[in-house]
Amino acid sequence: MRKDKVLQIVEEFSTQYKLKDIQRGVNGITSYEIANIMHIARNNTSSDLNELWKEGKIIKITGNKKFEFFSQCVFSALTGIKLGVASTCESLSSLTKKSVAFNKLDDPFENLIGAHESLKNAIISAKASVLYPGGTLHTLLLGESGVGKSLFARTMYQFGVNEHVYKDTAKFVVFNCADYANNVELLLSQLFGSVKGAYTGAEQTREGLISRADGGVLFLDEVHRLPPEGQEMLFYLIDTGKYRMLGESGVEHQANVSLIMATTENPDNHLLTTFMRRIPMVINIPNLEKKSVEEKKELIMYLYNMEAIATQMAIHIDRDTLLSLIFYNPPGNIGQLKNDVRLSVARSYLEQKKDTLTELNVHLYSLSQMVQSNFDKIDCKTKETYIHQIVKDTLYVPPYPYLYHEIDSFFPTATNERKQIDIKSQFETYVQQILMSLDDSTHSSFIIDDDIQSIMSFVREWILYHMNFLLERSQNASFAFYLKSIRDHSENNLNFILDENSEEMVELSRNLVREIECRFHFQIPENQIKTIASILDTFKNHKPQNSKMKMLVLAHGDSLASNIANVVNELLNGSFLTPINMPLSRDVNDVINEVIDNINKEPEDCDIILFVDMGSLANMEKILSEKISQKVFVIPTVNTLVLLESVRKVTYLNYTTEAILNDIIRMSQKMNHNLEHQIKGYIEQYTERIIYTICRSGEGTARYLETYLKQIFEKNNIFDIDIVSLSYDSPQKIKKIIRETSKNKDVLCIIGNVNLDTNEYPFISLEDILMRDGVSNVFKLIGHDYLIDNDKMMHAFKRNVFVDVSLESVQKYLLYLDAQKISPIVLEFIEKVEKESNQICENNILIRLVIHICCMIERLLFDEYVASNNDVIDESELMQIINKNIHIIENAFNIKVSQGECEFIREILQDN
Repeated sequence: MRKDKVLQIVEEFSTQYKLKDIQRGVNGITSYEIANIMHIARNNTSSDLNELWKEGKIIKITGNKKFEFFSQCVFSALTGIKLGVASTCESLSSLTKKSVAFNKLDDPFENLIGAHESLKNAIISAKASVLYPGGTLHTLLLGESGVGKSLFARTMYQFGVNEHVYKDTAKFVVFNCADYANNVELLLSQLFGSVKGAYTGAEQTREGLISRADGGVLFLDEVHRLPPEGQEMLFYLIDTGKYRMLGESGVEHQANVSLIMATTENPDNHLLTTFMRRIPMVINIPNLEKKSVEEKKELIMYLYNMEAIATQMAIHIDRDTLLSLIFYNPPGNIGQLKNDVRLSVARSYLEQKKDTLTELNVHLYSLSQMVQSNFDKIDCKTKETYIHQIVKDTLYVPPYPYLYHEIDSFFPTATNERKQIDIKSQFETYVQQILMSLDDSTHSSFIIDDDIQSIMSFVREWILYHMNFLLERSQNASFAFYLKSIRDHSENNLNFILDENSEEMVELSRNLVREIECRFHFQIPENQIKTIASILDTFKNHKPQNSKMKMLVLAHGDSLASNIANVVNELLNGSFLTPINMPLSRDVNDVINEVIDNINKEPEDCDIILFVDMGSLANMEKILSEKISQKVFVIPTVNTLVLLESVRKVTYLNYTTEAILNDIIRMSQKMNHNLEHQIKGYIEQYTERIIYTICRSGEGTARYLETYLKQIFEKNNIFDIDIVSLSYDSPQKIKKIIRETSKNKDVLCIIGNVNLDTNEYPFISLEDILMRDGVSNVFKLIGHDYLIDNDKMMHAFKRNVFVDVSLESVQKYLLYLDAQKISPIVLEFIEKVEKESNQICENNILIRLVIHICCMIERLLFDEYVASNNDVIDESELMQIINKNIHIIENAFNIKVSQGECEFIREILQDN
């Protein structure tokens, strides 16, 4: 087709350019050029280009006098940015301003968050070390665990490569001294190499890491674990550039290696003085607590960006979540922060997995309890200070590489348009931008500071007196922001070339400017007079649009709806909310008819929102939709605050129906979270007993046990027992936390896979829970023996824990898939087979099935291995059931499961 040929020409044109060409201003090919190449009429070419643009195959570039086009596929491959359909821009370079690919500068330190703030001094020292004239200086990096010492070391190496200190072929070799700290011979063998027979087990001569790093960098992590003899061998290498392999006596090898070492400990206490004297450069890497608010915000957004890319889903982060993480200074620093961000995304996915997900919403309750509790300790004044720097309620994180250096400016600014344009429509867009920042009463006072308030008050009075009309709040704020941007010499001032203005409006503009200059002591350029005249004309001719929306409140009782409506209407000084009371003696049909009568008074294109309290009222939507032409939305709440905010925003801020519904969701979530938090606080006042669930690493096992025990306790109305999950590498740390958190509480027991070897509290192992009578012992300890007789509950508890442990185990073997995400399909298949074969899988069989099927799915998806079919056809009843239900897996993952694979499953089930 001709359209395909047009696309081919655009792609051939685009592929001749590189990333740097786009950066230098290369744009696209025009319809004239394509028409000349194909020898066809230009209007035909334009028609095909428009179709390709709407299909998302090409980008339309509008910056020059004629349109140009560029391949969207080629652009994405060069920049890593994914665009939607009908993508338009002024220039290709404008699309790439925040692309990570476009910011890969010659100086890799510029890509580190905090390069010009908390890391500034460290980077200066690092560059001095790498560029030292006599050869790079050996360097020691000091800092707490998780501050990014490894990344900093790798950045030093990359900087050296870019500056030609190291050759492009030079290697960056990493060695963690803790890996072999208990075996000195093996550790030294890894570093320096060994000859055959140097120690027991040395069956051949092996090259060491120093030899591999020759000409490059050897990064020694946790260098404090290097034994004294190893340190002595290293400073001999530093002094002479020579070393011996382990087991050698008369032979020396030459190596030119730059050493970068890292430690979390005080080097004076762990490293030899003679060794420290040979390390001229010591660099401190600051921890998370020493980073600024802007750095923390950028770091958090970067970590969420990495998760968005990994999940291929956009992420929305609410303001409270961002603030919580900004206030959070974990002992594990950036490493732990990364885990908490990942956990919040995982919890959000789990909460929303029932929906068809294209994006995730991360809320405060998605964060770990440790992050939330830390947030609660911050005083209100500090929170307000931070809120002042974060205007938006929700921040958007796209599923492609993105930089966050300049997002979320503190004040809305005008758009930078310098070509002839309709001032009225443009300023209306500007008003909407301001409106978006003003519509949330929780923080608008931080946006409208004293200067803005003063300008708003003056302009409102001046226009009322001289032009005889009252400005809407959004228009007033927009004009004030615009004037403030002129005063502050902002580069984003509106600057239009206007066709005409009436003399009367220009004179009004001059008078207003003269009074503003006298009152507020700043000068407005002459070229802004006509722009302001056009804005005033826009105000004069603006007709406020009444929102096409009607709101009613319906509630049981003689006067509840009327009372709520009266409060809302009185506070907003009008009759905006219509009440309909429903006494308990009144027939529902009468109420419906009254609602219909009220709705029929409204235009057909008017949306109707009904706020109802309970019962039959909540089921009115279907009945009403059959009898009226207007769209009806039934909201099951009569919360006065929700109604007040909804009416206010529709009446005064012209909110759309969609915006109001989204706002109700946001308000409800906040109120529900606050309610839950307050009630939990009351419950904790009566909680005097506590159970700890623990595991050595990660949060898996401890979290599973906590979740399922809480479910059992809640179902059986047991609220006086608190369950806390703990996860640390060190048993000593767990003991310390238990001592601190169990004050004035009775510790009933500790459950998990880490035995603390303490006689203070009863310990029940995970093995006892799963394989023996551990669950029964827990119920005996808490004094609720009757739960032991509930066989169904006991079986469900053990099965749930078994499944989660299985998924945690199988994740180690999967290279591509996420066991948690595919588990619902796997379990659905197993449960179907169990039900039809009239058997319940023992837990050891269940583990084998889950692990085998998860691995089978990955093998078949990626064509790694397929079990061959048996020559003998199995016609057993169990095999027929498996064949009947295997479509659950096949359809979900678009794979074909062979008879051989089904026979493996049958063999596992037969062992049950």
